[in-house]
Amino acid sequence: MTDKSKDSPFNEKERNLTFYKDGYTIASREVTDFHSLTPLFKGMQSQYSAISQLTQSFAARTQQQNKPIACEKGCSWCCYQPVYMTTQEALLIYEYIIQTCNQQQLNDIRNKSEKKLKKTKGLAEAKKQNIIHPCAFLSDGACSIYSVRPMACRIYLSSSKDSCKRKYDNPGNKDIYPVLFDFLLKAGKYTNEGFVAFLKGNGRILEELTIEEFMVKLFKHPDFYKEWLQKDHFDTTNNTKA
Repeated sequence: MTDKSKDSPFNEKERNLTFYKDGYTIASREVTDFHSLTPLFKGMQSQYSAISQLTQSFAARTQQQNKPIACEKGCSWCCYQPVYMTTQEALLIYEYIIQTCNQQQLNDIRNKSEKKLKKTKGLAEAKKQNIIHPCAFLSDGACSIYSVRPMACRIYLSSSKDSCKRKYDNPGNKDIYPVLFDFLLKAGKYTNEGFVAFLKGNGRILEELTIEEFMVKLFKHPDFYKEWLQKDHFDTTNNTKA
């Protein structure tokens, strides 16, 4: 693994392009059709598995350098800020909770999502970042959808719990920020962009919204996925009436 501190701008750009290509390749190999969500979810699990393996290798290296990843179960300082994800990630999470949660749990998730969205809806991004409110999936200090958590959560890894706590205590202070691992942030970001690019290239319309925005939307429109699968952005044959 390349030491980012010694990367030239060109090498970093080349590395980011490699991650982008990896994401695109995974999607093109696994997402063979849009007749159902199964190929999409298979591709996403392959993508998440690749990032997980990279994270494990990176974690071993940081341990050797005496600057280990500080994140662990029960540490949830980062679970109160806005978290963005793209449409395919929202569909995976929604399908997961529909399959694994009872009606009371689903109602609780919906209520929590609506409550957080009510606090942040219509705010400028800067002001939205100042809102401290728990994620709808935070339960007893841990993530209740850990296996299907979005990419943004997978790559938000810190070397200092104290820095995360300071950010939690001072959300509006731009001079205070968590000490995150830039390598993993970019690896996940560009891998996801490559994956999304394949989906867009195949006519899927993708949005980037907060977790609570997507959950409220999907609870209101549980059959949204059907239209998403069927509607090809590049197919104009159904847009004109005879």
